[in-house]
Amino acid sequence: MELQKKTKIALIMLSVSIVLLTVVLLIFAKPAETEEPIQTVHADEPEPEITITPEPTPEPEEENTEEPQEPEGLTNGQRYYKPLVDPDSINILLIGQDAVYQAYDTIIVLSIDGKNKQLKLINFPRDAYVDYTDKILEKWKEANPVHAADITNRKMNAVHVVARDLKYKSEGGGKFGTSENTTIYAMNFWADLMDEIFGISIDDYIIIRTEGFREIVDFFGGVWINVPVYMHYEDPTQNLYIHLEPGYQLLNGKQAEGFVRFRQGYTPEGEFKTYSVYFRQKNQNAFLKAFFEQHVNLQNLLKAGEFADIVSKNVKTSVKGNEVFKYANIMQKAVSGKYEQITEVIECPTNREINGILFEILKTEE
Repeated sequence: MELQKKTKIALIMLSVSIVLLTVVLLIFAKPAETEEPIQTVHADEPEPEITITPEPTPEPEEENTEEPQEPEGLTNGQRYYKPLVDPDSINILLIGQDAVYQAYDTIIVLSIDGKNKQLKLINFPRDAYVDYTDKILEKWKEANPVHAADITNRKMNAVHVVARDLKYKSEGGGKFGTSENTTIYAMNFWADLMDEIFGISIDDYIIIRTEGFREIVDFFGGVWINVPVYMHYEDPTQNLYIHLEPGYQLLNGKQAEGFVRFRQGYTPEGEFKTYSVYFRQKNQNAFLKAFFEQHVNLQNLLKAGEFADIVSKNVKTSVKGNEVFKYANIMQKAVSGKYEQITEVIECPTNREINGILFEILKTEE
C-alpha cells in the first residue's frame, strides 16, 4: 500500500483515539478619557464681554420606530462562558454516529496545541440545548415542518438534522466546500456552530459508525481499563447489551462500546439508576486516553494499512492529500511522549424541561 494511504489511515485511527475546540479571546478596548482644555485670562487684559446665548428650545424627541435587529448567526447570542483552547490550535471534530437512529451521540474535539505541546480532548453533551434564532427556525419549518416541530431536534446531537433540512450553505461559502452530499451540509453547519458558541475553529472532521468502533478495538486486541461501577443495561432496538462487572479488565469491541455509552442501568440490588452526563463523558475520555497509551505507538502506526477495510467502511473524514503528512508529523511527536494529554468536559450546570423533553443548559457568558 502507498505510504500516503497508510499515513492517512494512521491519522484517522489516532484521531479516533483522542478527541476536541478552539476559542478566540474577545478583547474589548476602552477609549482613553480626555480632559477639556483650560482657558486662562491674564490680569492686564480687558475683561472679555460676556454675552448670554439664549437656550435653544428642545425639539420633541422622535419615537424610535426601528425594529430590533435580528441576531446574526445561528443562535441568539449563545456563547460558552470561557475559552477552551489556544487560538492557534488545530482542531479536529470527532463524531460517533449511532447506527440505528443516525444521531451524533459522541461529540468530541481533539485540539492539537503545538505552541504549548498539548493534546486536549473536549467532550460535548449530546443533550445540550441549541438556542436557534427565529430566522433559522422559520426557514427550518418551511423546509421540513415535521423535523422542526420535534423539540428533540433542538439538541446538539441533532444539529445535522437541521443542516440537512436547510441544505446549509449549498450556495457556497461553507468551511468544507459546496456539495449535494448531506455530510457536507452537516459539517459546514457544525463548523459555524462550534465557532459561534464555543469560539472554536474546526479544521477537519472525522465521523465513525459504531460498528467501526467495535472492529477497530477488536483489531488491536481490546483495551485494558477500570470499570468504575456495575454496568448492566439492554436495548435490543440498538443491539446494545451491556454486562460489565466493576474492576480493571480487558474489554473487547462490543464491551468497549457498552462502556463508553453506559449512562443508566441496574445495580446489583436490582434498582434502576441513572448517572450524570459527566459520568459518561468521563468514561469516554478515560477510554480514549487508555486506547492511546496502549495502542497508538510507532509500531502500530506502521501496520495501519492492515485495517484499511475497517476504516473505509466505517469512517468519513475531510483529511485529504498532503494534509495527512502534516498530521502524521504532529502525531509522531505526540506518540514519542512530547505532548501532554488533557481532558475537559463542557459544563451544563442546569437542566430545563421544554415540551416534556429535558435539556442540558450550557454555561454561557453573563
